[in-house]
Amino acid sequence: MRVILFIVFSFFVVIANAQHLNLLLGKNYYSDINQLLYTEYKDIHTSFKPILKSDFSFETDSILTKYYPASYNSWFLRKFFSEHFICLEGDEYNVIFSPLINIAKGKDLIGSRDLVTNTRGYLIEGTLGKRISFSTSFTENQAIFPDYLDSYILANRVVPGQGLARDFKQTGFDYAMSSGNVTYRPNNIFAIQFGHGKHFIGDGYRSLLLSDNAFNYPYLKIQTTFWKVKYTNLYAELMDINYFKTHSIPNTDQIGFPKKYLSSHYLSWNLNRRFNISFYESIIWRVNHAPGNRGFDVNYLNPIVMLRPIEYSLNSPDNVLLGLSAKYLFNASYIYGQLVVDEFSINDLRLKNGFWANKIGYQLGYKIFDLLNIDRLTLQAEYNYVRPYTYAHHNPQQNYAHYNQPLAHPFGANFSEFLLMTNYKWKRFEIDAKLMLVKYGGDFEGETISYGSNVYLSTGNYAEEEGLVDMGSGRPADFGITMYQGNLTTIDYKRLNISYVINPYTNLKINLGVTFRNIHNNETDLNTRFVNFGILSDLFNHYYDI
Repeated sequence: MRVILFIVFSFFVVIANAQHLNLLLGKNYYSDINQLLYTEYKDIHTSFKPILKSDFSFETDSILTKYYPASYNSWFLRKFFSEHFICLEGDEYNVIFSPLINIAKGKDLIGSRDLVTNTRGYLIEGTLGKRISFSTSFTENQAIFPDYLDSYILANRVVPGQGLARDFKQTGFDYAMSSGNVTYRPNNIFAIQFGHGKHFIGDGYRSLLLSDNAFNYPYLKIQTTFWKVKYTNLYAELMDINYFKTHSIPNTDQIGFPKKYLSSHYLSWNLNRRFNISFYESIIWRVNHAPGNRGFDVNYLNPIVMLRPIEYSLNSPDNVLLGLSAKYLFNASYIYGQLVVDEFSINDLRLKNGFWANKIGYQLGYKIFDLLNIDRLTLQAEYNYVRPYTYAHHNPQQNYAHYNQPLAHPFGANFSEFLLMTNYKWKRFEIDAKLMLVKYGGDFEGETISYGSNVYLSTGNYAEEEGLVDMGSGRPADFGITMYQGNLTTIDYKRLNISYVINPYTNLKINLGVTFRNIHNNETDLNTRFVNFGILSDLFNHYYDI
């Protein structure tokens, strides 16, 4: 009874800070704020993103504009260089509006292909009273991509992280992206958000638990913060856009994509101001699971129960994922890591027999700020390793993926990756460089066997059992599974960007970039070289480094 009274009472305690808006996920956009979170404000839980601005004891706008002093008498110059386009303020409300653009031209230096990006959209954010905040954004896009992205989009029907692709002219794609959320925060303990968007778990560039790699999805998020703990419940509705193809269902233009659901718990614990450890569990289940119709399973609605025992009590029909995340802060740097466990057999691990169901992965990383005592110079190194068949499932409709893309790492599984990234900002100028080295075992063209990289292929004989197509014929064996089995593929990716920030509020910048990408395996040897120049609102992460 005391617990119930405490919860009821807490919902009626008003907090003073009304800025319950999300800090946008764009890694480049919040880099200066990010440095403060890891070097000065070390009590803030950073690993579950986006973070609410009301978690901060400082004004984020002051940090965003700190290095961009501007004083303009002209209304036009202020709006272009140092303000949101429209700002509405009243006693009980605050609303901003800004246009979003990405107008770029580029050139494939090998294939002589003209590259184009044409994005138009808007961002609207605001607060209503002291407890409610809202945000919405929309972009309409047309683009002609380099060959490797073109092939990816044609194979998966989606632009990486940005939704369903339609044909545009002869070689391009048309696609749209819409996001929005409403946040209700009655006090410093509870925050409830309903929206359509993405999330990211971790303190690195990639995430092995949950990333913003895939398309947006509808969600309900409840965050509870007390003592040194932040506990997050995330409920989401995901989509399987392969269903009609695998089930050979014709005339589906007016039929919505089949659904599946995700329920997850994330406990972040600051052991002290330097050391954080976090625990993650999630479960995915599909609609209409035999023997009867099945929608959102109320068994997974409980916010504090362990999900794996509940799933076991239902005869283990669903896909459970467990994870661990940690970071340790130094004065101007930090180390971080993740461990993901899909399935695991300790006895088979001891025997070293290559059991297929030992589906695990890990991440190790290090990031340093103000490298060599140079202000705003950062360096980050990261290594990711994921064994075959991790995130996959016997029934691909219950894989750890959404809208034809993995929910964690964009390479799925059966890979290792090394990343080295550096960023330097001086006044309004910015230099950003990235080196990525990837090694993975892909599937062979014309074969139906899954070697463990593609999370949309069945790990068993599900296709044969159900009479379905394009799900593969399962794994080659139960034992003797090795890393990089299959079509051994290597990728090296190098990118350099030079930018000039026009408006820090929308991270509007002029950008010049050059990219080198090489991919090699037994079937492909493709080199990509291209340059691009344009003006863009750099607020969101676009993972074209695949």
